[in-house]
Amino acid sequence: MTTDQIHEAMGQMLSHCRQLELTDYHSVSARGVLYTLGYNSDEADEVIKALHEGGFNYCLDPMYPSNGEPTPQFACYWGPDQLRSRVDWVVPSKIRNQIYG
Repeated sequence: MTTDQIHEAMGQMLSHCRQLELTDYHSVSARGVLYTLGYNSDEADEVIKALHEGGFNYCLDPMYPSNGEPTPQFACYWGPDQLRSRVDWVVPSKIRNQIYG
């Protein structure tokens, strides 16, 4: 994936989480949201890697440890507002502006 495609995926995550906040609030993981949006495992890995490198590095995904310990899958679930706020912190401002106007 290109950098622009990764950023677009992050923007789609923001939109999806925002929609869940309004219509179907339930816990979600970054990987689960990416799969719901139609990304495959390799693409999800790339987006998750970019999120991790951007600073979302606590309980993001089992492929990354948290506090030096393996991260269990169940610890990677967040409320959609919580996941959105963490992705929002990493996503470039041009994508944020497209989502929020």
